[in-house]
Amino acid sequence: MDTLWVVFALCRAVSAGAAAMLFGASAMLALGGAPRLGVAAETALRPALLRIGAVGLVATLCLLPLQAASIAGDWRAMLDGDMLDTVTLQTRYGQAWVLRALCAAAVLGVALGLRPGRPSWLAGPAAVALAPLAFSGHAAMHEGGWGVAHAINDYLHVLAAAFWLGSLPVFLSWLAAWQRPHARAEATRALLRFSAWGHVAVGVLLVSGVANAALILGPAVLDTGSAYVRVLLLKVALALAMTGLALANRYRWIARIRKQPVRALRAIRRNTVAELALGAAVLAIVGALGLMPPS
Repeated sequence: MDTLWVVFALCRAVSAGAAAMLFGASAMLALGGAPRLGVAAETALRPALLRIGAVGLVATLCLLPLQAASIAGDWRAMLDGDMLDTVTLQTRYGQAWVLRALCAAAVLGVALGLRPGRPSWLAGPAAVALAPLAFSGHAAMHEGGWGVAHAINDYLHVLAAAFWLGSLPVFLSWLAAWQRPHARAEATRALLRFSAWGHVAVGVLLVSGVANAALILGPAVLDTGSAYVRVLLLKVALALAMTGLALANRYRWIARIRKQPVRALRAIRRNTVAELALGAAVLAIVGALGLMPPS
C-alpha cells in the first residue's frame, strides 16, 4: 500500500462524504415537517455544511490528477497536461469526474446563496451531485443493460447511505429541541418523521448493498482470502453496527425517554455520535474499495 493509493482513497472518501452530508442534512430538513425547528437547525448547521462543501469540492478537484498519477504510477503525472487531457476526455472516469466536479461546485454555490428555510432547493442539486459516484466506481465494470442496472442500484445505495449519515446531525438538533417544553410538540413530529424515513433508508441501503455485492462479485462463493472481500465484509460489519445502534435508539431508548429522560437522552446522543463515527469509517472503506480489484 503506497502513499499515492492512500491519498487517493482518502480524497474519494472526503469527496463522497461531503456530498452525502449535504444531501442527507438538506433532505431531512425538507422532510421533517417542522418549519420553525427546521430553520433553526439549518441556521445552526449552515457554517459546518458550507465548510464541508468547500472541503468536498477541493477533494473532488484532486481526484482527476490522482487518477492520472495512479494510472502512470508516478506523482508527476498529476501535473502532466497531456496525461490529464487523456484521462479527462478518453475515459469514463474522466467524463464522470467532469460532471462530479461541476455538480460539487454548483451545490456549494447553491448552499452559499440559499437562505435558511428552503432546504429542498439544496437537496435536489445535492442528489444530482451524488449520481456521478454511481458511474465512476465498480458500476463501470459492466456494459449495456447490466451496466445500467448496476449504476441505478449503486445510485440508490449511495442516496440511502447519504440520507442516513447526513440526517444524523439534524436528528441531534431536533433531539436537543425536544428538551424545551415549548418546542416539544414540533420536535416530536420531526423525530417521528426522522424515524419513518430512517427505516426506509436503512431498508433500501441493505437491499441495494446485497445486490451491489452480487453484481460485483458474481454468483461465486465469497473468497475470504481476497483482500477486496475482507474489506467488504468489514464494511458490512460496520454498517450492521450502525443499524444496531439506530435500532437501539428507536426501540429501546425512545421508548424510555419520558420515564428516564436524562438516561435515555444521554444514550441516544452517545449512540448517534457513534453512528457518525462508524459512518466516517465506512466512507474511508468505500474510498478504498473503489480502488481495489474485486477478485
